[in-house]
Amino acid sequence: MSYQSAINVLHSVEIYAEIKKKKPLLTEKHKKARLTWAKKHQYWTVHDWRRVIFSDETKINIWGSDGCKYYWKRKFDHLQPHHIDVTVKHGGGGLMLWGCITNEGPGYACQIYNGTMNSEVYQKNPWYKSKRHYGVLWS
Repeated sequence: MSYQSAINVLHSVEIYAEIKKKKPLLTEKHKKARLTWAKKHQYWTVHDWRRVIFSDETKINIWGSDGCKYYWKRKFDHLQPHHIDVTVKHGGGGLMLWGCITNEGPGYACQIYNGTMNSEVYQKNPWYKSKRHYGVLWS
């Protein structure tokens, strides 16, 4: 049987290839921490949220992409755990960038040179210029 014939048979019973979704690995500890955080902040006002700096980091691969991974499922089946390609932050092999945004607009962006985002790098290097720029004086 040829590759295309196999594809045709799978399609005839409504099984199609899809790209695996990427989602962070969430443990029970992570889920509980998120719920605790949400409950703590559920009554914040717009004024409270305007004092927050939202930040994120991203990895740009130096040696090509991580590639797409496919899975097979029936047309109307729900997403299953084996359809997901779990991700772990800072898996290596790329350039790390960090940036932030506030109520006032975008903040500074910077490169994390060694590709490792640990607590010290996160608190001292990227935050320093944005904290000074926005006059935020928390430690």
